[in-house]
This record gives sequence, structure tokens and C-alpha cells, in this order.
Amino acid sequence: MSTFFPRLLPPELTFKEGSFAVLAVFILYHFSHTIHTIYLHPLSAFPGPIPWICTRIPYISSLWRGHLAQDVYALHHKYGNIVRIAPDELSFATPQAWHDIYSNHGSTPAFLESHLWHSVKAGRPMSVLNALEPVTHWRFRRAMDRAFTERAVGSQEGMIGSYVDFQMKRLQDLVEENADAVESVVVDIVRWHGFFTFDLIGDLGFGESFRCLESEEYHPWVAMIFSSLNAAKYRASLGYYPGVSWLLAYFVLESVVRKQMEHWNLAVEKINRRLEREISRPDISSLIKRDEDAKEGLTIQELQAAASVIIVAGSETTVSVLSGITNHLVNNPLKLTFLTSEIREKFEKEEEISIATLKETTYLNTVIQEGFRLCNPTPVGLPRVVPPGGGRVCGHHLPENTFVNVHPLSISLSAEYFHKPSEFPLERWLAANDPSSPFYNDNRNAVQVFGVGPRSCIGRPLAMAGLQLVLARMVWRFDLE
Repeated sequence: MSTFFPRLLPPELTFKEGSFAVLAVFILYHFSHTIHTIYLHPLSAFPGPIPWICTRIPYISSLWRGHLAQDVYALHHKYGNIVRIAPDELSFATPQAWHDIYSNHGSTPAFLESHLWHSVKAGRPMSVLNALEPVTHWRFRRAMDRAFTERAVGSQEGMIGSYVDFQMKRLQDLVEENADAVESVVVDIVRWHGFFTFDLIGDLGFGESFRCLESEEYHPWVAMIFSSLNAAKYRASLGYYPGVSWLLAYFVLESVVRKQMEHWNLAVEKINRRLEREISRPDISSLIKRDEDAKEGLTIQELQAAASVIIVAGSETTVSVLSGITNHLVNNPLKLTFLTSEIREKFEKEEEISIATLKETTYLNTVIQEGFRLCNPTPVGLPRVVPPGGGRVCGHHLPENTFVNVHPLSISLSAEYFHKPSEFPLERWLAANDPSSPFYNDNRNAVQVFGVGPRSCIGRPLAMAGLQLVLARMVWRFDLE
């Protein structure tokens, strides 16, 4: 054996001495690797905390604890607009980075999504979220866009309105049940916004409600959704260390992964049940273009994957914004009074409130815009990968395979882009063209809650319709505090 594998250590070394020698080599290797990562790496010019620069472990720990958005915000506050948050990743808090990273530039495509975060799970069909190749992604977008245009949302207004009606009725019931006992009724509005949103997206996506408003309880699928998101988070982060990815199946994630499988199976079951029956009204499933040859539209399997994505992307995001805006309104009574006056003066009857008429409610739409800034449902950066040959972001040439992202929370709360960034001043938008306003120089385009570029969110018209209708109907009917 020694003929082919010469000894690395002198034969006279004892086992103890050899062990110390191996340990010394191990320490020396990692010390030299650390020095290279900090001082000689192509990203060494960008600031960041040493533990984050040297290893992915602080990033992964923050992600698993659910603190990544706040932790990276703190790093931007300390280090500036560009922060190195991992050995091979930069976080940007500049409006220009939105376009440099996520938009096409002539013949140069936007930076691609990462296989770590958007790979197709074995045995599953591709969806719009993990169609990494631009041509394939464009096929998904074209097929799905038809279901999310303003015209499509307008055709579904009757259904959307019926769920707003039901939410308002259930809240009214709570008020009337307690009218004799108390002057005002306390409700967990986050839950009620959640009931509305999940019921609506269930009917739009699958042709059947989850009946949350009726039961006053979340459907078990809601828990599956959050577990599914956790499983994706764990799987992607362990992908940075392929050698330990077996931990995913061995340790705490077994139940989480099982919930993710249950979520997928239920989505398939519901979309198949929806496709087996005809319905007279349009919904998302009927409007998505189908094509079993996968040339122009989606196959049955891809439609199943799309349904799974829609229920996740179209539910919790809207709940977050609705709940955040409601919170800011009740904590700013004067602004709530102005909004209530606008809605009640414009609409003599509640049934007059519609998607079309709400486009003309300036104060309401300003409330929503400021709500987007402070209540972004995706406050963390969406990672992209610098393409082969490298790329430029904010004037910096970055090497290929570098992970990059824009951190929305840091931009929204930056005094560099917004006057009084942590407050809720609607003058930021109402006085946008007034040179005497202290908010005149605010960079309003820095807020991109739906993203930019070819992979931006296609659900803007639907989200806006839901936000406008619920907020307007709520302040028309109830005195909030």
C-alpha cells in the first residue's frame, strides 16, 4: 500500500504526535482560508461583520430563527448601502440595484435565480417560481398573465365582493352580539383579514372556499402552508453545505417535510377536483392558458404546481399588508379620520363601493402606498446569481456566481431615501410635487413591493383590488380605534 500512497508523516511519530500534526494542518488550512476570504477574496472590498464574511453559518442561523430581515437591516444601518452578508453574497440597499439585478438590459437578461432557492424538487413539476431558464419562465408568465390582468380581476369582482361582504357581515355580527355589554368591541383583525384572504384565494384558485370566515378558524391547510415555507427555507440553506444536507431528513425537519408533502398533495387534489367540474364564472384556473405540449401554455402537472404557488403567494402577503395598514391607521387617528371621511362622503351607500370607483379615492390609495413602504410582505432580499463572466451592480463589477439581492426593509427605512422613514406620513405621497414639502426629495420609486423586471409579481391587480375593497368597506361601516 505504501508503494502507491507514500507516508505523509515520518514513521517514528507516535499516534499522539501524528494527531497533533493533523490538527495543526487542519487549523492552518482554515486560518489561511479565513485570511483569504477576508482580505484576498474578490468581495473583500465590501464591508461586513467578520463572522458573516467568513462563513454562511450566521446567515443560516439568522434565517432559521426568523430574524434575517431585521439582522440584515441592522448590518446595513452599521455598514452602509452595500454589505457582505456571506462569503459569496452581497446585500444592496440602493434603488439602482433593483434594476441592475432584476431587470433585463437590452440583450443582457436579468440575473438568474439560484438553484439553491428555486430548484425543482424531485418528482414535482416545474412552476413559475422555479423555471430558471428565461424562455421557460416566459412561457409560464404568458400563460398565467391572462388570469391576473385588470380585466380578469374585473370579471371576478362579484366573487371578490361576496367575500368582502361576508367578512363585513361577520364583523358586524360580533359588534351586534356585544352591543349591550360594551361600547366598543375588540376583535383580532389579523385573523379576520386572514380568513377573508384564504377564503378568497381558495375560491379564485380552486373553485371552493376554505370556509374560514364561516367557521372562524383557519383551515388545516394554512398550517401546512407555513410548514411548507419552513421546509423550503431549511432545504435551501442546507444546500450551501451539500455535505450535511442529510441533516434535512435526519433531524428536526421530518415533520416539516411531511407537512410540505401534505400541502402539495392537497393542492393537487383540489386543482384536480376543480378541473373535473365546469363553473359558470371565471376563476384563475379557467383563465390560465393550457397546453399539454408545453409550447404556449401549461400542462396539467404545471397547473397543479401553479395552484400550489398561488395559494402561498396570494394569501399571507395580502394578510400582512392589510393587517399592517390597519395597525398604522388605528395608531394615527387623524389619518384614519381623513380616510373615513373620504370614503363616507364619496359613497352614500356601501354597495356603491367598487374596484373602478376606488381608483379615484386619492387618500385611500395614498394610505396603501405608504402601507407598502412600511409593511412590505417580503422584507428580505430575493437572491439572484451573477451570470458567467460577471456583472455590474451599482457601478461595481462582481465575479460570476456571486449571490446578490436588494434588501427592501433597509431601503424603506433609510433616511437617505425617505424623510421621517419610520413614521406614517401620507404627505410623502400627497405632496410629492410640492417643492416646499419636506418630503419633496423622497425617492418614492425606491419602494418596489411587487418587484421589477421579468420575474416581478403578476398579482398586483388582484392584490390592489382586495386591499382597496376591504379597507374602504371597513372604514365605511365601522368606527375603528
